[in-house]
Amino acid sequence: MKDERSKTARGDFWHRLRATVFLLPALFAPHARLRVIFHRLRGVDIGRHVEIGYGCYVGGVYPFNVHIEDNVTVAGPSAILDHDNAHHYTFGGDVVCGEVRIREGSFIGIGSVVYPGVTIGPRAIVGALSFVKSDVPPECIVAGQPATVRRFVNLPSSSQGKPKTWRGSVCPARQRNGNPPG
Repeated sequence: MKDERSKTARGDFWHRLRATVFLLPALFAPHARLRVIFHRLRGVDIGRHVEIGYGCYVGGVYPFNVHIEDNVTVAGPSAILDHDNAHHYTFGGDVVCGEVRIREGSFIGIGSVVYPGVTIGPRAIVGALSFVKSDVPPECIVAGQPATVRRFVNLPSSSQGKPKTWRGSVCPARQRNGNPPG
């Protein structure tokens, strides 16, 4: 029994050490791809084509509890929490821990906080400065403190083709009044 506890403690120690050593480079690396690499080295499960903004705090002590799927954008500085000690420090209660899942194609706005145990649905948008304490349904916009559903977004299904993006076409805001872009 003692050997099992010591192995667990050592394993936990090395996971925490790895999470701590790569934290500063993950927060302040000059390029988004470098930040993703450092967060992966910390233990965060990150899919392909993910962008993590400057100064984003992703999973503090247990980064392996954070799962970010493909094509997700997290604007910085935002926080994706894997645990919360507030009740423990103030009332002597339990530490809140849980897995965080950010599903494919989601967007987390600048300055947002995602609480432990939350799942953000596919292609959901979290508005700036939002506090997400409960699960977010797919294809909707949430905002506020606490975040509530503001509206649902009707995206074309995969059978109708890909939704238009600003990368490959003209930004709709620049097409006002019939003026050509540029």
